[in-house]
Amino acid sequence: MFRRLNFLIPNAKLAQEVVNELTGLGVNDKNIHTYAEHNLPTDSLLPATKNQAEDRSQYLEDIFWKGNLSFFFILLCLLIITLLTSHYLLSLACLGIMLVSFSIGNIFATYIPHVHLSEFKNALSHNELLMMVDVPYEKMHDIETQIHRHHPAVVEGGSSWALKGVDI
Repeated sequence: MFRRLNFLIPNAKLAQEVVNELTGLGVNDKNIHTYAEHNLPTDSLLPATKNQAEDRSQYLEDIFWKGNLSFFFILLCLLIITLLTSHYLLSLACLGIMLVSFSIGNIFATYIPHVHLSEFKNALSHNELLMMVDVPYEKMHDIETQIHRHHPAVVEGGSSWALKGVDI
């Protein structure tokens, strides 16, 4: 799994400088996408994909989160029914699956970073560019540090998960 670093950049010229530096740091230029509202010119910058522009990752997170909660609630109802009908082995199985469901939700909510396009709406409405850079987890800190050091006008917007195989 890759991490998607988000940077808010005031103009396309500075964005191109950041792209040049990122490619110099070993980031493939196909992993650098730029999103802008109001049909702002992004010059030669690679635009965000359709999935990135529509923030499909938030859509998927919502589906999995609500699905996990629904699954947990169904298992809770089943647990109550099995306890009332004295099917203790089935009750134990329900309880075990509920614990797994809870653990997965807890890990996702606690340890997996979430930054979505909606968090940048205000800056984007003021004609800033959002650059999304997909990097391996190991390179994340070094790249953030280099960009911050060489381009102080660039605002770091946090990171989130990214799946390369499904373009999310």
